[in-house]
Amino acid sequence: MLGIFLSAMMLFPQTEAFSIQPMEANENKCTYQYILPTPEKNSPKVFSKIITVYESPAKQAVHELKQRINKEGQFLNWASLPEMQLKSNNEKTHLDRVYAQANELAKRAETPNRPLVVLGIGGSKHPSEFLLNMAGYKRSRQVFFYSDIDPVSFSNFLLETGNKIENLNFLVVSKSGTTFETLDAFKKFEQALFTFYKSQNLSNEEALKKAQAHFAICTDVKATSKNLRGKIGFTNGKDNPYIKELYIHDDVGGRFSMFDDATLFVAAYAGIERNFMHRVLQGAINANDLNLNAKNIHKNPAILAAIFQIYAKEKGYHLTYQQYFGKLFEGAGENWAKQLYLESLKDLNFEVSKAPDSMHYAAEGLFSADNRKNYNAVLTIMDPTISENYKKYTAAIAQTYAEISPVKIEILPIQDSAIQPEAIGEYIQTKYYETLYTGILRRLVHNKKIFLKQLPEVLQPAVETYKNKFKQGSPFELNPGK
Repeated sequence: MLGIFLSAMMLFPQTEAFSIQPMEANENKCTYQYILPTPEKNSPKVFSKIITVYESPAKQAVHELKQRINKEGQFLNWASLPEMQLKSNNEKTHLDRVYAQANELAKRAETPNRPLVVLGIGGSKHPSEFLLNMAGYKRSRQVFFYSDIDPVSFSNFLLETGNKIENLNFLVVSKSGTTFETLDAFKKFEQALFTFYKSQNLSNEEALKKAQAHFAICTDVKATSKNLRGKIGFTNGKDNPYIKELYIHDDVGGRFSMFDDATLFVAAYAGIERNFMHRVLQGAINANDLNLNAKNIHKNPAILAAIFQIYAKEKGYHLTYQQYFGKLFEGAGENWAKQLYLESLKDLNFEVSKAPDSMHYAAEGLFSADNRKNYNAVLTIMDPTISENYKKYTAAIAQTYAEISPVKIEILPIQDSAIQPEAIGEYIQTKYYETLYTGILRRLVHNKKIFLKQLPEVLQPAVETYKNKFKQGSPFELNPGK
């Protein structure tokens, strides 16, 4: 049975207790509950009836996405990435090869457990951050993330790591290698290492090789005269000491890259067991079947989430307020969710926060009478049975929202103080599908053009609005590494 609860709730008397539905034993790892406010006791609005209203366009949305997946130029190869990572070639999977390269970089350290610094921004950063959080904090090596461009941040970052430059390793993540923030950091850290090794009386060539040995680089598979792959080469052990058989695969946008090489490398370096990541990828593979089900959309969690969003916004609950409950979601989950929504759906009707903190800085705005009918709430929680207090706390917050606003509750199971690995894969992959379905369904419902060459949700043309100002010859031309 699919773990999706379809329910309606009436206005709650203050004395009436509400509890979140328990997780069910089913073939899926995540459970989703939908709660709709009803103004009158005698006229409950049941979500299953709402699904029926949207059934025809919802099925059309699923069919449209299915026919685009795995086609070149559609930027939907994230759907097949998990399976590709687990495909065997000469008795080894690509996941095995990524883990081997992470271990190789770690073994180069003169000091044990040398931390890793990930140099990337946006989709080259947030998926790895979020994966690490959900996987818990049992790590054998520290991982830091750096994406700033100013000298004050650079100096303070080294203090934050508690390590000298020579005691750090780095992963550079950039499709082209020309992303300014990443290239700037790469040049600065490599130059700092080169300067250190020169101070050890090494020649320029020896110092450069020693500096390069601190870096793994994940970039485009294809080489050109201008991109990073063209400069570093393809094969580990050739041309330079960089570890470089790591790829940002074609037609995979950064915000959809949770299962690409960079995130797997970060997980491996941090000491997350290979079997854990294998299970994460398997969960994502299983989610593909769930979320491409067009025959029975009542069993398709992503399209149901999209229906909820379209319904809520049509009823005037325009803003989606996503709230993550627990440290496993803090910071990284918030940034990942913001990028996925804002870059894909391209409106500003989205806010995200981590609770309980946000219940103390946002509650006055959230529960002001003037605001309560302006948003729908999406609450991402861990299995509420982890403690009686957590169960009551999250239930009380859900009840408060549902008095006026539509609510979706996403429930993720816990294993060994982390999100269960299959649930991580299922949750992330389902969110990817949900985001695209929301955009497609929005166009269908509003009778807008749907036969587009590419889905707007996978493109990001607006970023060039500011990036164009940095081009060579402009008054804002930037000089990486300076």
